[in-house]
Formats: sequence, structure tokens, C-alpha cells
Amino acid sequence: MQARGNVPTLIALPLVAGLVILSLGCGSQKPAPTAGEATLARDSASVKPSTGHDLFVSKGCAACHGQNAGGTTLAPALPGHNEEMVKRQVRNPRFQMPAFSRDQISDPDLDAIAGFIARLESDEHQHHEATNLPEAVEMHHWMALESLKVDDTAEAAHHVSHIIELLEPGGHQAQMRDILGLLEKGGDTHAPEHDIEGMLAGTASPDLTLMQLHLRQALISLAVGDAEEAKHHVVHAQELADEETVSSLAEVLQSLESNDLHDSEHGLQELLGRDEHQD
Repeated sequence: MQARGNVPTLIALPLVAGLVILSLGCGSQKPAPTAGEATLARDSASVKPSTGHDLFVSKGCAACHGQNAGGTTLAPALPGHNEEMVKRQVRNPRFQMPAFSRDQISDPDLDAIAGFIARLESDEHQHHEATNLPEAVEMHHWMALESLKVDDTAEAAHHVSHIIELLEPGGHQAQMRDILGLLEKGGDTHAPEHDIEGMLAGTASPDLTLMQLHLRQALISLAVGDAEEAKHHVVHAQELADEETVSSLAEVLQSLESNDLHDSEHGLQELLGRDEHQD
């Protein structure tokens, strides 16, 4: 695979931000509250649900993406990303962005943050300039896959178009043009998804095997509570595994069938670590 030119790419790496506190003053026309009323008011304020924007700031997202998610020199603007894509990226990101566990951002808080981002409006995609072109190609493959996972065909086509721009003419670029044609026609996206997976493993990401890719995709699915999608990737991993790994993956499937997501996640992490260590 050959890459060319500097082209923009999405890179997200949120850090930790400080909490922004908004204070509202009382009107001068109202009498001063009694001590009991003041205590009740404080208690009510303490349980008032935070808005998505409040949480976006307080949980650290604004540190890199800007106070209103408009982007900074560290991370891109976020308008144009749908809720499911945001959740998948927060729970199990790729590249430099750290993962945020449920202890750090609860599911209800993440729902609010993702909803805030999904409601943002933008006329066009905004990207950072890519300085590492192979990484840019790999990242757009991942983003195209993630877009297809949440049924956002237009976003997937957008990232495939960037891949085509990055690559020199040849087999990889030609295959991506075929994938773009399928996405633009609409219909079933299962075949394009598997084609992108095949191009990502061993080509866009030379050190990544197809089995490792399916293990990682299963972990991403579990991170957002999608056990059925995780099963799909575990079954594909079994098709590519040796006898010992097939047995271990069967145990993961049993855990998924019994809805034991914790054991399933632990088993996948163990398998992924073992496989990468062997490589």
C-alpha cells in the first residue's frame, strides 16, 4: 500500500478538563428566602439533571474538542457524528484517545453527551492535517467501519473517499473505489463492511490480523452493550483461529449467550493479548 500527499483526517484525543460552574443570581424583587427555603433550594439544585453540554465540559471532552465541540488544535470539531458513533468511540477508541469507563462517564451521562453532539449542526466535515499518512489511511478504514456499524452509509462513503484520495493508483485503491460504488448505490452494507475489514487487516494496518480485528470489533461491541454484534465477530474469529483458540472463543460465546458481558470482555481481552504477544 502506498499513500500520498497531506490530506485531512480525524484524530481525537480528549484530555481531562475542569468543571465549569454556572451561577444564577436571584431577582431583587423577591424577598430573601428563609433558612429552610435556602436549604431546600440547594438540595433541589444538587439533583437537577445536567445537560449534555454541561457534561461535555465537566467530563473532559471540551479540553480537546473546545467548549462547544467546535474543535481545537488538539482534536476535531464533532458536528456530524451520530449518537451511536460517539458512544463507541468514547467506550473503546482507537489511536491516541483514551477510553472512558462507566465509572468515569455513566451510560446516562454518555447518552446526554452523545445527544448533545448529534444535535450540533455543521455545513461540512472538519479535519486535522495528517502528518502520518499510513496512520491516516488506517484511521479512515476504522472510521468507515464504525460508520457502517451504526448504519451511517453516507459517513462511511465519506471516509472511503478519503482513503481513495490518500492512496496511489493500484489494487487497494481500485478495491476501495468498488466499495464506494456499492455504498453509493445503497442497500445491504454487509459485503462492503467485510471488504473494508479485509483491506484494513494486513494492508492498511500491516500488523493487524483479520482474527485480531474481529476480536477488537467484538470488544467495541461489548463496550456499548451490543452482545449480538459481539457474537457476530466472535463467530468470524473462530473461523480464522487455531484449535486452542477456537475452544477459548467457544467459552466466550457461552458467556455471551448467558449475557455475562464481564466474563466475555475478560475472555476477549485475554485472547487478544495472547494473540498479539505471539505475533
